[in-house]
Amino acid sequence: MIVTHDDAKAFGYCNAGLRKWFPRDGVTFDDFRKHGVTVEWLRATGDAMAVRLADEVERLRQSQEAA
Repeated sequence: MIVTHDDAKAFGYCNAGLRKWFPRDGVTFDDFRKHGVTVEWLRATGDAMAVRLADEVERLRQSQEAA
């Protein structure tokens, strides 16, 4: 499942906070803004905010699919 920059902004995250996760594993902030990253990638950062975002996006998308 892909998490986009728009997802992060909708969750209330600012770009300054988001930038802390990059670069990692060859992924840049610009890559994230253009293509997003997987929930697995976010969780692998070990950052509590990234994990929270991954969990919330996953929960929201699953509830949308169930509806």
